[in-house]
Amino acid sequence: MNEPSRPDAHGQGPGDGPQEIRAELQRREQALDGLLGRFTALSGRLDGLRGTTDALSSDVVSLKSATTDLRKDLSTTDSKLDALAADFTALRARYERDQAVLAAQFDLDRTADEWRRRFGEREKVRSMAAGLIRSITPDLVGRGLLRTATVRSTLESHLVHDPDFWLGHATLALAAQLHGDKELRLSAASEALRLGRRKAYLFFALAAARAGEHEWAGNWTDRYLQAMDPDHLGGDFLVVLDAVASGELGEQAHGYAYGALRRWAAEAAVGTTAARAGARRWEPRLKKLLIPPGDRYAPLGQACGGGWKELQEGWRLATVTTAALDHLRATFPPPEPGTGAASGIPYAETAIDRLIWQPEPDEAAVRARMDALLRFIDHRGDERATEEEPGHVADAEVMDLATLLDRAVFQPGQVALGEDARRLALLGVLPHLRAAAEAFVRASRLRRKESVPVVIEGWRTLLPTDPAAPVDGTALASELAAAIRDRAEEEARAVVPDRIRRAGGTTGGLAVLVLAPFLLAGAFLWPLLLLGAVAVTWGLLDVRRVPAARRRAREAGLARNVSAQDQLLAVLGARVEFFADWDGHTVRLEELRQWTPDDRVRA
Repeated sequence: MNEPSRPDAHGQGPGDGPQEIRAELQRREQALDGLLGRFTALSGRLDGLRGTTDALSSDVVSLKSATTDLRKDLSTTDSKLDALAADFTALRARYERDQAVLAAQFDLDRTADEWRRRFGEREKVRSMAAGLIRSITPDLVGRGLLRTATVRSTLESHLVHDPDFWLGHATLALAAQLHGDKELRLSAASEALRLGRRKAYLFFALAAARAGEHEWAGNWTDRYLQAMDPDHLGGDFLVVLDAVASGELGEQAHGYAYGALRRWAAEAAVGTTAARAGARRWEPRLKKLLIPPGDRYAPLGQACGGGWKELQEGWRLATVTTAALDHLRATFPPPEPGTGAASGIPYAETAIDRLIWQPEPDEAAVRARMDALLRFIDHRGDERATEEEPGHVADAEVMDLATLLDRAVFQPGQVALGEDARRLALLGVLPHLRAAAEAFVRASRLRRKESVPVVIEGWRTLLPTDPAAPVDGTALASELAAAIRDRAEEEARAVVPDRIRRAGGTTGGLAVLVLAPFLLAGAFLWPLLLLGAVAVTWGLLDVRRVPAARRRAREAGLARNVSAQDQLLAVLGARVEFFADWDGHTVRLEELRQWTPDDRVRA
């Protein structure tokens, strides 16, 4: 049977299906048409939006390009502003420096006016002093071209403006002497000494030497040296010492200078620098010159039984004589034949110029200020360049006597002294160098005993430290050989038979060899027989060991004896050489006592 048809969802029968489907399709087509319309509308809107986006993208690119251009313009503007700021800063700095230079110029003018007002008359006095001391003015007077009264009145008029200038009174004393007014000469000289004692003494000494009055020059030099402080010796003293040593101030001044150096160096006042210029002051210097013994005496040192370092130090201390003589002769070679005392360098004129034209302390401060301002102006206000450029050359270093003598004798390149002056300084310190050398030699002798112990292969003996003392080398060699032979015999006798080894090894081995065949059989027999044979051999070998070991001990003794004999021979030779050299250095002490740099400066 056919199954009845199922009604559709709407309760309609089968006859209604196609119409409904067509209607449904139409409805769906209409819906699709509506959806297509909406999609078309949406696509149009998307196309509009894409156009808007493209336009916006173009606007963004344009804006980016504009921004880049703006950034470049800003960067250029910043660079221009930086350059402008730098130019402005440089202009401001230049303006400030120009203002500083202008202020410095005003300050320089003011300081120069102050200097001229306070010290302007001194330049005229210095010119007159140079003329008087160099015989220019006396020549004019002698030829009738200049009157002494004119010189005197001119100086007196200058003293009215600057009565505290010592050189004015000293120059007036020379003018009064030229005029023949003894009373004025004495009073003016006294006033000059009151205002500047050391400088006035030196001025009168140089003036007397220039005039050929060497006796007066010597007297004034003596007073100048007595007024000096040996703990504060400056450039003036160095120049004067050169002038005195070269003979420009006469023999009397030379003797006074030599005596002053000797006196200063010998002072014993506690706490003064001059006291340290005594003999003890020079010991470190001499110690640096000592000669080390080196390896020349190595055989003696290797065999020395003790105290070798002490002996080496004693030998080294003895070399002080040779070392000192070598240094002094190299530093102060003898003068060439025919050379006189004069060095050819006008030290006295240098001293005169230095003394006359050297600014006084009150002038020096003003001149230093003027010099600093002038350098500041020359560098257009550049403070760094001004500081880097040195000013006037500073005066020579102020030093104490000990430093002066040390540099003159041991460091000639560190002091501005000529050869003659250094020789004169050496004469002042030479007695102390000799005393220090004598102390070294005494210490050297204390370190040297009458004999030195020597040990060779266990054999000990004493050798005399006197190189001339007789030493029987043959007897010593025999004693050494006997000692080594006895020692070898003792070593040989010390080799004794090993009775346990001989009896135990031999007896045990034989017992094994005899009894093993009766007690064992099979695999254990042969190893046991081999063990017994080894034990017998080990015991019997001790018989040959003893004589062989004793023979080797005696042969080693013979070899040691050969080496020891060679060592003994080297030690005996080194002993003579070592102590002979020691004595050779010691006896040169008398040579050092008699040595002087040359006859020209001998006291």
